[in-house]
Amino acid sequence: MSPPRRPRGARSSSPAAAGVLLTLVALLLGLPTAPAAHAVPAAPVGGEPVSVVLDAMAPRVVTADGPGELVVTGRVANRSAVPARDVGVRLERGTPLSGPREARGALAAGGSTSAVRTPTAEIAPLLDPGQEAPFTVRVPLTGAGAGSLALAAPGVHPLLVDIDGALGTAGPQRLGAVRLLLPVVGVPGAGPLAAPPVGRAAGVSVLWPIADRPRRVPVVPGAPTLLRDDDLAASFAPGGRLAGLVDALGRAAPAGSAASRSICLAVDADLLETARAMAGGYQVLTPDGRTTAGTGSAAASRWLDALRAQAGGRCVTALPYARTDLVATARGNLTDLTTAAVTTGSRRVAGILGVTPVPDTVWPPGGLLDERSLADLTAGGTRALLLDADVLDDGLPAGALARLPGPPADAPVAVGLDPLAAAALAPRAVDRADRSTSPAGTPDGLAAQDAIGTLALRALQDTPDDETPPVSVLAPPADWAAGPGEAGALLTAVEDLTRLGLARPVDLGSLLAPVGAATALPAAALATPPPAVDGLQESVVARAAEVRERQRELLAATERDGIGTPSPTDFVEPLTDGVLRALSAAWRDEPAAQEAAVAGVERQIDALRSLVRVVQPSGSYSLGTNDAPLLLTVENRLPVAVRVEVVLEPTNGLTTGPLPVITVPAFGSRQVQVEVQVSRAGQFAVDAQARTPGGEPLGPTARLLLRSTAYGTITVWLTASAAVVLVILASVRIARRVRAGRRDRRSRRSHHRRGPSTPRGPHDLSTRELQKR
Repeated sequence: MSPPRRPRGARSSSPAAAGVLLTLVALLLGLPTAPAAHAVPAAPVGGEPVSVVLDAMAPRVVTADGPGELVVTGRVANRSAVPARDVGVRLERGTPLSGPREARGALAAGGSTSAVRTPTAEIAPLLDPGQEAPFTVRVPLTGAGAGSLALAAPGVHPLLVDIDGALGTAGPQRLGAVRLLLPVVGVPGAGPLAAPPVGRAAGVSVLWPIADRPRRVPVVPGAPTLLRDDDLAASFAPGGRLAGLVDALGRAAPAGSAASRSICLAVDADLLETARAMAGGYQVLTPDGRTTAGTGSAAASRWLDALRAQAGGRCVTALPYARTDLVATARGNLTDLTTAAVTTGSRRVAGILGVTPVPDTVWPPGGLLDERSLADLTAGGTRALLLDADVLDDGLPAGALARLPGPPADAPVAVGLDPLAAAALAPRAVDRADRSTSPAGTPDGLAAQDAIGTLALRALQDTPDDETPPVSVLAPPADWAAGPGEAGALLTAVEDLTRLGLARPVDLGSLLAPVGAATALPAAALATPPPAVDGLQESVVARAAEVRERQRELLAATERDGIGTPSPTDFVEPLTDGVLRALSAAWRDEPAAQEAAVAGVERQIDALRSLVRVVQPSGSYSLGTNDAPLLLTVENRLPVAVRVEVVLEPTNGLTTGPLPVITVPAFGSRQVQVEVQVSRAGQFAVDAQARTPGGEPLGPTARLLLRSTAYGTITVWLTASAAVVLVILASVRIARRVRAGRRDRRSRRSHHRRGPSTPRGPHDLSTRELQKR
């Protein structure tokens, strides 16, 4: 029977609340207080109260001829606000994993480690807040004693490094733990494990990512290279992430070794170009928006030279340029960008490293693909796709190869990436239930141990005689955080497994070389619905499509200006690079970075367009006739010739004739005569602008001042009307004079008929006589 519920709003009467109340009363009265029992401090924000970091473990793979004890070294740090007492370490081993399904559970902290527990070895009797203590634990691998791991047969075991102690006034408990896999391919002191027959061992293929997130900021041609930060300077330097990946190739997989035969470098051309540009000097954006000189020129140059040396003679595949999100370009109907990402990446990797990448092969970011992106890639000539096994409807195909849907002669091949290895390499969160963590996906020690365990698990599985031995394609993330030591440890494990006959190295090129259009492969299909791509910003994709259209319009208006000069493709292609960087999968969860990258390309296009303009006249134009032409100057400060059309904005009283398209040479100018028809006199302004033949504006608008003294249609009409009025007035005046003359003549004739004897009064005088008087 459950206890009755407390009324809403009622105060708690729990022992903890009562204890707090009593303590406050005691403090007020000045009485001594007793410590509360089992008071465990809260974990600090963002982490556990006690952190455990493993630095090394030997051996990484237990073999029959290897050492007889397991040595684990690490550090314990007290991150809480109270002391930790009686801190100790012990190891716990679980039963061997039966297969991939159980291995996935172990990687997710679901595997049991209670089969064997060693006694606790003391690390420190007291660990104050902020204090760190190193530890080393040595445990026999075999034997029946209580302090042994009691290994009896080959297998892959879950292993837990357990840190116990008491925190504050609490009782003994688990303070922290690290979980990982312990591969055993031979029991020390026993006979070696029988290797499978020649050719029947499981294949191992490793994709070695040489990539990073895009760092370049779009600039106009000729401007210094500009990076958004200077993180690559540290990554290229000795001990850095990218330097460690290249150094591990020479140390753990030299030419001719088994590990070398299993590796295929997966290289991003954008990273190579960035390193090459850094070697020649570069600028870096500061947080306040200013620029400063970069510090990694020498490190970038050394790193690029070392990578060229290691790439020679190895399998190399090119990543989509800047790790373009091919799902995003497909959903935005940007098929040309999908093709550009693939072809540009392959062409430039070949040019910079001097190698021939595996042809027509694409590893989309994260191994993710949907039907639209598959159709775009197939249409662009892709013949092999490296896909996450979860993308495929039936999971990992047999032998790692399957045939995707498509035309019979062009259906691409799917290369399934090992999902178990992917889970072993990915970062994992803290298990709150048992406070256990995993070093996978971090730059800490033993970060590759779980991946080594999955390789051993695949190698220990038997392949039926009637089946093809599978190939495990292990693909670390493109931004794999493993340090130099862990990268080398993974390659060393491949070398050891091959030496024991448990694995056979197969690089990607060798895996795909015998596969043709007529090769019989299992059928595969993409999962329905396709996997979701988190962080895909539709608004960014739409904006990128608009930028791409403006770029195409600019490209269509440019042409080469003679032999030995830049071609339009060379000049405008950097704009395509900028759009591809903006659509990089590195920004899937950073919409602000996506928006900023697209905006940077827009500013670059605007800056290029502004270099072609109508020169602003220093004075005004005087038009003496209604059809006088305007002579304008168009200036081009681009390194390519541009076809330009000068457009005058509609203005009352001014019309233009046919607008000619002129070609303005690179870094030159040209005059153009614009025919106009003026229908008014006076002074007025007209706006003129240079545009592409397609109508897109180029540079800024020029304001033309026109002064017209020409007679237009209205002026002619008014003049003619005035002339008609003058003729009418003159005619009226002449008619009046004619009538007056006729009256005068009639009057004189009347006078002669009367005679001279007849006296005339004043009223009989004629007008002329009255004037004389």
